[in-house]
Formats: sequence, structure tokens, C-alpha cells
Amino acid sequence: MSISSEESDPQDVWRRYFAATDQRPVHAIFDSLELFLPNSGTAIDLGCGAGRGTIWLLERGLRVVAVDVAQEALDYLKAKLPDGVDVELVRSSFQDLDLAAYPHFDVSIACFTLFFLGPEDFAEFWPTVVDSIKPGGIFAGQFLGVNDTWAERDFTVHRRQEVEELLGPFEILVFNEEENDGETALGEQKHWHVFHVIARKR
Repeated sequence: MSISSEESDPQDVWRRYFAATDQRPVHAIFDSLELFLPNSGTAIDLGCGAGRGTIWLLERGLRVVAVDVAQEALDYLKAKLPDGVDVELVRSSFQDLDLAAYPHFDVSIACFTLFFLGPEDFAEFWPTVVDSIKPGGIFAGQFLGVNDTWAERDFTVHRRQEVEELLGPFEILVFNEEENDGETALGEQKHWHVFHVIARKR
């Protein structure tokens, strides 16, 4: 799970993020995801952040590849991991991540992360995410809507129909559009417009 801030000191931003989120439960999408999880297999957590999603997946018996561009996030996650868990920590941007180097995944999680890519990078990366999931495998994550405050930044935003088109290779299991005023993980006020998705690859 990634963060976004206008602040210039990344270490300070991460310290604030860890302090704000450490005791929070995982996002509600994980409650829905649990209904569709396989009993075993391999998951990838794309943009794992402080690792709450990674630990949740490990607790449910999955092997996890946890990816984040920030070494601070991976160090924080590593310090929280129980002994003996089957996890691979990967420091990489999405632009540099070679998903083809891994066996296909049973579960792919991108919780509030993919839309931080610019439109060109998203257009290149999304097909590799789709290809990396096994037939019958699960994708869960969010897409940013056009009415979101962050649409003014160089992030990737979509209309509902565009999200549905992105999910063409999948059977949609959960599709919730959320639009309301709220806060970021760092307490910054913003207007959210987000599509929450869980889908099974055909």
C-alpha cells in the first residue's frame, strides 16, 4: 500500500505513514477477498508499503512476493515478519519489475498502488499484471476515478467503462465505486473517487 504526499523528505513521510497505519486493520477489500482465496499458492503484493496486506496473506497460508520501491517500507515489513514465513521481499519500481521472471501467481494484490503510475507506464504495466496471474487466479485492487482530487496529478485515472474494459480477461467478483470526501493515510483532506475490484482471471 503506497502513500503520496507533497512533502520533500521521504524518510519523514514514511515515519508518519508507519505511525498512522501500524495499528490499522487491512483495508475492507481484504474481507471480501477472503471469500475467494485459494487454500495455498503464491501471491504478489504490488506496492506492499508497511506490509499489512503481505502479513494478512501469509497468515492465510500463501507464499508472498512483496514488492515496493521504498527500502524503508521493506525494512519495516521485514522487522515485523514472524520467523519462518515464506516471503520474498523485492525492492523495485513497477516500471522495472520483471513479472515474467516469476511463475504465475494465484493472487495478485495492488491495494491503492497502480494508479500512482503515469498513463503511459500504467498502459505498459497493466498487461504484464494480467499475464502474471494464473487462469482462475485472483486480482484485487483499486483504480482511480476521474473525479478524484489526485486526477490533477500525473496519475492514471479511469472512467467506469474503462475499468470494466481493463477487466475484460476476468470474471468480476466485486466491483464497488466509491466517491466521497475523506483523508489520505497521512491525514490530508481529499476527495476520493475509487473503483474497488476483485476479479478472477478466465
